[in-house]
Amino acid sequence: MESQLEGMKRFFEPLHEIVYMADMDTYELCYMNQQGRRCFGLEPDEPLEGEKCYALLQGRDTPCPFCTNDKLQCGAFYEWVYYNPGLQRHFAVKDTMVRQGDRRVRVELSFDMSTEAQQKNTIRSYESNEQLLNEALRVALSCYDEEEEPVQAFLSYMGGKLGGDRMYIFEGTEGGSVKNTYEWCRPGVKSQLADLQAVPWEVVERWYQAFHRGEHVVLYDVEDIREREPALYHMLHPKGVRSLIACPIVSHERILGFFGMDNPPINNLYHISTILDIMSNFILCMFHRRDLLGRLERMSYYDQLTGARNRHGLARTLEQMDPEESVGILYCDVMGLKHINDTLGHEHGDALLCRAFQFLTERCQGRPVYRLGGDEFMVLCEDVDQLTFNAIVQAVGDQEGRVDMAMGYVWKERVGDSFYALLSQADQAMYDDKHYRRLKGQICRE
Repeated sequence: MESQLEGMKRFFEPLHEIVYMADMDTYELCYMNQQGRRCFGLEPDEPLEGEKCYALLQGRDTPCPFCTNDKLQCGAFYEWVYYNPGLQRHFAVKDTMVRQGDRRVRVELSFDMSTEAQQKNTIRSYESNEQLLNEALRVALSCYDEEEEPVQAFLSYMGGKLGGDRMYIFEGTEGGSVKNTYEWCRPGVKSQLADLQAVPWEVVERWYQAFHRGEHVVLYDVEDIREREPALYHMLHPKGVRSLIACPIVSHERILGFFGMDNPPINNLYHISTILDIMSNFILCMFHRRDLLGRLERMSYYDQLTGARNRHGLARTLEQMDPEESVGILYCDVMGLKHINDTLGHEHGDALLCRAFQFLTERCQGRPVYRLGGDEFMVLCEDVDQLTFNAIVQAVGDQEGRVDMAMGYVWKERVGDSFYALLSQADQAMYDDKHYRRLKGQICRE
């Protein structure tokens, strides 16, 4: 089965971001993706043996004084921003640690936060715009360790500075509905986010046609479209929209969505149009980063085979668990996995594990399912009464030949600090059931 590191390398190889891995004790590079090799002048297949990360990346003779190795841990990411003098670029960096046996490996992703914006000469022409956008970007980047989403922080900062009633982002593909995913409202303006989750494609089709022509959409007076675009008018007018400006979010000639402002200050519309044009590059970059981090989170906190949460996912859940709540733990072992692997092959064994996960997901009423070992799954039921938990256990026990699992379970009215003790009880009960099933099978064969 593919190791975690090899799976990550395969994932990182085609990315446009710089990615490298290095031994945390020796600082020796053990992997760099093609984008990183291009940036640092390495041939695609040039060996990295003997290369130190601080020498190649920073041009130093000794380890970097700002090295973040002491801040890294498995299953968590450390965020920071730095300027690389050799590449003359600012990077937003995401670091984590992965263990390979006794070896600690540093994994670093560097997001270039300046390249696309530098391609826009407009920034250099408007010093005030540059300062505004730089501050908005700083605010957004500072949110990666906080609860607020960076794209939301960026939008809120720009909306507050530019004026208008409402600033928003819509995402959606051409031909399908579009969805309002982010929103900023001026104090006193009602949020429209909940009402704009499935806007029909026909309503904004003319906008996308304009976007393909390289144009913004500017409505000085929404009454102008009352007859020409009645569906759009009847969506905007009841929401108090008198005027608006909208710009596309484009990636490789594909329109991912749009963003805009309702009721912008008309006397400042040209300045706002310029700012929005530049903003699209920053938003696209943050979208790319958001989506990539979502995929990385799944790699860190979810089992790649079944889709169940893993031990890192469990640790994160426990950090947020209320010790005063009740808890139910159901521990399951998939019977016969080794026999299937040995006789039919690992593909059939993997299919059995996936079937077990799907079965538990269906029977456990949306409760999270964790894969804690090769053939072991756990269902965690937080804030659940004993009657409901017993019903879940009974539903899983009624396996109807779909999957054969040994089970152990425990419920407690208040979890306190005894979660792992309860997990051990459920685990032992599962092993007792497993032993009983095997003994019963031997008796039946006799």
